[in-house]
This record gives sequence, structure tokens and C-alpha cells, in this order.
Amino acid sequence: MSDKMTRPQLAEFVSGQIQEFVGKELAAIVRKNIEDAVAPLRQTVTDWGSKLRGGGDGNRAVPDKREAGMALARCIRATAAAKFRGAGPEGAVAILRQWGDSDLADIWAEARQKALSVGDATAGGFLVPIQFSQDFIALLRSATVMRKLGVPTLQLPVGTIKIPKATGGATAGYIGENTNAPKSQMATGQITLTFKKLAVLTPVSNDLLRYSSPGADAIVRNDLISAMAVKEDSAFIRGDGTDGSPRGLANWAVGANKITANVTVSNQNTATDLGKLMQKLMEADVPMTKPSWVLAPRVKNYLITLQNTNGAFVYKDEMALGTLWGYPYAITTGVPANLDFTGAGSLDESEIYFFDAGQGVIGEAENIMVDASQDAAYYDGSTVQAAFSLDQTVVRALAEHDFVMRYDKAIAMLQGVDWAPGSV
Repeated sequence: MSDKMTRPQLAEFVSGQIQEFVGKELAAIVRKNIEDAVAPLRQTVTDWGSKLRGGGDGNRAVPDKREAGMALARCIRATAAAKFRGAGPEGAVAILRQWGDSDLADIWAEARQKALSVGDATAGGFLVPIQFSQDFIALLRSATVMRKLGVPTLQLPVGTIKIPKATGGATAGYIGENTNAPKSQMATGQITLTFKKLAVLTPVSNDLLRYSSPGADAIVRNDLISAMAVKEDSAFIRGDGTDGSPRGLANWAVGANKITANVTVSNQNTATDLGKLMQKLMEADVPMTKPSWVLAPRVKNYLITLQNTNGAFVYKDEMALGTLWGYPYAITTGVPANLDFTGAGSLDESEIYFFDAGQGVIGEAENIMVDASQDAAYYDGSTVQAAFSLDQTVVRALAEHDFVMRYDKAIAMLQGVDWAPGSV
């Protein structure tokens, strides 16, 4: 018997096996009953296959499994396509259906109906459904420093919330007979998380909006994540808390925890300066649940190329494993390398941060708001561009979040870092 049989051959073979034990007449009855039972299932499978291949009404019977963030990106493109065609938010839902994404259209239409029932303040834009927003925000964890290092995140339904903050360490002491026990608890206060709006503008070619290409969804998603990650890193690390921006690590650190690097760059001074940062947190009895380093790319390159007098690399092997002195580190251009802290006028100094990520909190809105315009202008890094003249539509995504540290002494920063490969 061949290893492969056609369906009729298989049916004949099974029928023969049944007939051998129960007789020809009973075998025929069993075979007919099996065929009758399987027939509806075969038809259902056929119908599903037709719809998944684009047949029927063009809608997917079972939606394809999408990559993380692709649902949001597709809905953003639909919004942009609707604006391109002169339609409003309802037009975006209709476009999703035309593209064969009825599952997304149904979810978004339901979410919009609920928003309108309580007063939708998006001014013609779209408040993206929570499940799409969270899927997208999850991608930021691998793209942004604070999330990557494990800073806890709170999803907040309102724009302001107060959380406990440590303001001092606990006290303890021995007691004698018939004496009161000393107060022994950490001094606490309150700190407020208040949403700050991060606006990301991404130009999209109108050619990409005329078609339902999934490849275009990936372009929109990746551009938005990249833009959000760069700006969030900068704000959460060095933001000053003014003009609607979050307050970053540099401005949460207390004065005594801001250390100036030794002006003489050497192996010994490098180790001493790094050790001072760690010592600050240890002396403040910081819990050290997630102690981490934040470095500029240039400083990392200095450390991994640093050699001792025997020519052996000092930190290279450990840093290849993702740690520095046993603690994880992350690099970001959110830490500049063109500062002049010492006033020498060189504009080549940087900073290093050592902090307990477990003492930080990121509070963020559950939704992302999106809108699009053909008439908007955007800055491409060197020039202001007009979208209309370039046949583009500018997509705007608004994320609301804030960053706080629950314990000021859980951050130490090294300033005036003039470390670069070859400087020793």
C-alpha cells in the first residue's frame, strides 16, 4: 500500500477494515453515517478557506494573527486615509472594512460609540481602543531605557494621581526595661503623577494610504515607536518638569548625590567615580531592587575599550553580558555627550546615572489619541516641510504619561564625564 492515499482510497480502505469485522451490509451503513456527519464540516472549512483567501464578502472570517502594534498602525493609516479622502472618523471605520479588517472596525466603532456617550474630546480625531494602545505601548518596553530597566508602570484612567513617596530612612534602637520603643518607620510623603502630552508627528506618503498594504503598517508603527522612544528617553532622563514635560532623573537627584567626575581620566579614577555612585545609594539604604546604570553611547565605548597596563580589557567581557559591576546598564542618546558642566568650553562632557529603577514610576493613559492632516507641516531635523507640497499626510499620535521617583536618594549622577575611547 502506498504511503499516500486519496480520500476515496482512504474511505475504501477503512470500509474494508470495518467490513472484515461486521459484514458488508453493516459496513455500508457505518460508512454512510460517517459521510453524512463529516459533510457539513467539510463545507464549513471550505467557506472559511474562501474568506481567508479573500473570497466571499472580502472580510476575514478569522483575522490573521498580527504582530504587536500592527493593529494600532493599521487603524492610524485608516484614519489618515479617511482624512486624505475628506472623510471623518466614521470614514476610517469604513476603510478598515474595505481593507478586510472587520474585526478592527467593529472594535473601534464600539469604542468610539462609548466615547461619544460620555463626551469625546478628541476634536475629530480618534481615541484608540485600549487593547490597541496597550499592544503598541508594550513595544516601548524594549525601545526605551526606563521601561527596559524595569521601572514599574501604572495604567491610569485619570490625569492626576497621588502616590506615596519616601522622604527619609527608618530609625531603630535598643530599649531598656520599662522604656518606650523608638519610632522605627520610613518617613513618607506624597508625590503627584500628572499626565504630560507627548506629540509625535510622522509623515506618510499618500501613495501608501491608497492601498491596504501590511508593509505600510510596519513603516508607520516603527516610525512612531522610534520617535516616541527618543523623546521619552530624553524627557525621563533630563526633563526639567517645565513647559508640560516630565521631570527626569537629573532633576530628581538631590544635590549631594550629584558628583563631579575627576578631571584626570585614568583607570583608577574611572573605578573610583563609578564606586562613588554606588556608595551614595548604599549609604541611603536604598532597597536596590533594580539597581541600574544609564550611559551615553560614547561612555559605553570608552568602558568596553578601556585596558589595564597589561593590555587586558577591564570591563569588556562583563559588559558584553549586559552588566557593569554586576548591575544591568542601558545606553541612550537621551544622555548627551556635548555638555560643558565644568565650564571648560569643550562641549564634550557627558553624564552617568546609577539609580534603583524599582523606586521609579511611569504613569500613563490607557489610550493613545491619533489624528491626521494633509495641511500640517513638520520639522525633518533640518527644515520645516509642508506635507501638501510633498503629497504626504502627517499623522499625529498623542501619548499622555509622567515619570516620578519615589525616593530622591535612589539616584546618583556623575557630571562632567569627559570619557571617550583612547582618552586614557
